[in-house]
Amino acid sequence: MPDYASPTVVQPTIPNADMTALERLLLTHIFESEPDGDGLYFFAETSPNDQIELPIEALRAALASVEGGASETAAFVQGQLKDLSDDEPYVQMDLSMTSYEFIFQEIVKRSSTLNHIAIVTSFTCTKMRSDGFGGMAVVVTADAIKGKSTQDIIGDFLDEAEHGPLAAAPGFGVHVLLRLHEEQVRQMIPRLIEADETLTSIAAAAVTDADIRAACIKVAERLELKEEGDSAVFKAALAAIREAEQRLAPVR
Repeated sequence: MPDYASPTVVQPTIPNADMTALERLLLTHIFESEPDGDGLYFFAETSPNDQIELPIEALRAALASVEGGASETAAFVQGQLKDLSDDEPYVQMDLSMTSYEFIFQEIVKRSSTLNHIAIVTSFTCTKMRSDGFGGMAVVVTADAIKGKSTQDIIGDFLDEAEHGPLAAAPGFGVHVLLRLHEEQVRQMIPRLIEADETLTSIAAAAVTDADIRAACIKVAERLELKEEGDSAVFKAALAAIREAEQRLAPVR
């Protein structure tokens, strides 16, 4: 009988200071871990555990240490504890219907040093089964959890082969006209401050990445580009007519 495995690594090392006692307790049972400087490197040689058993007193103590008591991780644990009797020494926790990524996301949201956590998994099998090999990469940020498997990538390649680089049938593609890059905003800030001494009394270095992220979101929400969009549609329609004229012109 073939054995399937999902060896997994988590990058980068998670600083101890960024984890609550509850998060550390759960993650060290979901994954294997090794000390790395002032943090823990998480990995799974075979597969992450989706069924874990914890001493109920240790779990309650870790839960009580969560500042304010409100977090998605705390809510998940409280849901696992609500039907237990007081005399049970251990609790069996089932993560098969959820995912551990939400724990990492809460860590990233609070961290002053991490802007993302990447989880890379390899799918392997003891026999050369067609469904036994592949992989997946998941990136966790404060705002999103995004992942792709090798099967997803194969699907993307097939779409591109059929429809071209836009991965959509002609007539249904979407063309990005403008992107607001936070790094470009970062580069612009010292230029603005240097050009206008009356603009602000703060130094450019005092503007944090979080300030830039919040500002970009506000600008993207408020900026009205309808006229520019209508103009682009008009110009593209004219250009499409010219393309068709050239394609249909008699060959001389």
